[in-house]
Amino acid sequence: MIKGDALRHQMVLPQQRDFYDYWRRKCVGGKLPSRSDIDPSEICAQLPMVTITEREADIKTRSDHRYLFRLAGTGFWRFYGDEIQGQYVDELPIGSRADYWHRVLDMVVDQRRPFHGVTKPNTPIGSHMAQFWVRLPLSEDGVTVSSILGYDHICALESVVEPISKAQKVYA
Repeated sequence: MIKGDALRHQMVLPQQRDFYDYWRRKCVGGKLPSRSDIDPSEICAQLPMVTITEREADIKTRSDHRYLFRLAGTGFWRFYGDEIQGQYVDELPIGSRADYWHRVLDMVVDQRRPFHGVTKPNTPIGSHMAQFWVRLPLSEDGVTVSSILGYDHICALESVVEPISKAQKVYA
């Protein structure tokens, strides 16, 4: 189902690899882990920058779905200047980045596999930052993606020259 080693080796930061390794340990018998398989006590260090996102049918806009942050760690408060839990991706102050994130999240759901990458966020507070991210599918039946586990590592743009030259690229 998932070619773990190849994907893992493409990840730039050890924080991304560690989080991905944790998720892989929860994949048992070739099945995707469920939300209940994720134990917060096992990922304490990452919790401030962890999200759980769900795709919901959208009855208000033209699109057929939107992504809602069911859970967002406290580290995002500083980054967005506000709580993002309970908000939709397209409600965040990220401008055109909403389309980017919709594409990423659509790929995770539709292809039922993890993705990772790096981008320059478009938040008022984070415009000078680099956002290294990983998005991992979760499933209640082991097959159909029901939510997406995310982890972001945000650092100053000047501290990463090489990786950011590939900004916005999504790795599969």
